[in-house]
Amino acid sequence: MRQVAVIVITMTLLAGSVGAQTQPCTSATGRALTVSGAATLRLKPDRVSFSVGVETDAPSVSEAFKRNTAKLNTVVAALKGRGVASQEIQTSNFSISSRVEKGKKPPGFRVSNLVTVTREDLASVSELLQAAVAAGANQVEGLRFFIGDAGKSQPRGLEMAFQNARAKAEKLASLSGRALGEVVCVTDQSVGVLSEGLVAHRYDAGAPNIEAGTEALNFNVSVVFELK
Repeated sequence: MRQVAVIVITMTLLAGSVGAQTQPCTSATGRALTVSGAATLRLKPDRVSFSVGVETDAPSVSEAFKRNTAKLNTVVAALKGRGVASQEIQTSNFSISSRVEKGKKPPGFRVSNLVTVTREDLASVSELLQAAVAAGANQVEGLRFFIGDAGKSQPRGLEMAFQNARAKAEKLASLSGRALGEVVCVTDQSVGVLSEGLVAHRYDAGAPNIEAGTEALNFNVSVVFELK
């Protein structure tokens, strides 16, 4: 009886698994047309993020750590003095490594500490970078402009992509001598955001010339229509 019960339970679970599988996307009439649709929304970014930090070398770990901490605190203070709030600053990297130079003993040590600033005030980024460097930062990286909540634009982007797919389908149906029927299924194939922000390559005693550019939100759908 115990062996029979195991077999029955196993068969029941397998049957449940098969029933839970997603049904294939097929037309009831057997005649279908699959098309892709695409749309791009170009929007101005509303967030900026960048990392600044200090890299310090010294004969001992403790000395490198002490000097680096003091320098970084000065950089952070300079950023806050320009209006950056505490919640807009986050430590993004901290490392300690040994430096072995040929013919030099004992080896030296390097401490690196980076903080990342993320905020809504795009206009201030050039001034903040200048202030950080003036305060002692010798590392600047990861400058990017982006859209804080890209999801707000998703309904519009998907609608545009679907309309693009429908237009293609109507044309293809007409060329084949048939009429377009109901939608069988739709798949969202959107892959992400293309940033077109840039940093101009001009550096002098003043603040760097930085442009926010635009963000391209790309939307892609695949649609299966019935053909009448």
